[in-house]
Amino acid sequence: MAVARVFRYLAGTKDLKLVLGGTHSEISGYSDADWAGQKWDRKSTSGSAGILCGGAITWASRVQRSVATSSTESEYMAMSGTAKTSQWVAQVLRDIGYPKYIGTKAIYIDIRGDNQGALALIKNPHLHERSKHIDICYHHIRDLAERQRIDVSYIPTDEMIADILTKNLGHTKHNYFVEKLGMVPCLSGSVRNR
Repeated sequence: MAVARVFRYLAGTKDLKLVLGGTHSEISGYSDADWAGQKWDRKSTSGSAGILCGGAITWASRVQRSVATSSTESEYMAMSGTAKTSQWVAQVLRDIGYPKYIGTKAIYIDIRGDNQGALALIKNPHLHERSKHIDICYHHIRDLAERQRIDVSYIPTDEMIADILTKNLGHTKHNYFVEKLGMVPCLSGSVRNR
């Protein structure tokens, strides 16, 4: 049944194309997680999307390696993965001669999350006692924020583009996020102008 659903989705979206060309010319990262969404092992799924010029240039949906004990922890781990990807993208853009897309500082990318607790963990190192059980590999996001290589900001769940990568959504919300990822229908064999 799952394979049949995938094929139905692919058949229904074969006319969509990824388009870059929006007005916002700096890269933004969107990070989301579904806490304990895997029913058999209670692991969470991380979703992330990197948006540049109105279209997705990176996206990922992965089951987290460990079980998160709270939604904050799950979102924190997801944001950590998004931060790693953002630094890689920033380096690629700099290496190919397009540092203007990174932002005003050396490497500065806005990572957007919809969990206030995870954002507080990144911005406030005094919360260490509540988070020291989180694996060290995820705490590098604090270091990136302190060194101003990333900035983290809140975005309401209704605007969280990465939501499409972590859970099943209703038709209306799904279509809204598909469009936010820069996926648009072809018109007469060519991509619609934006």
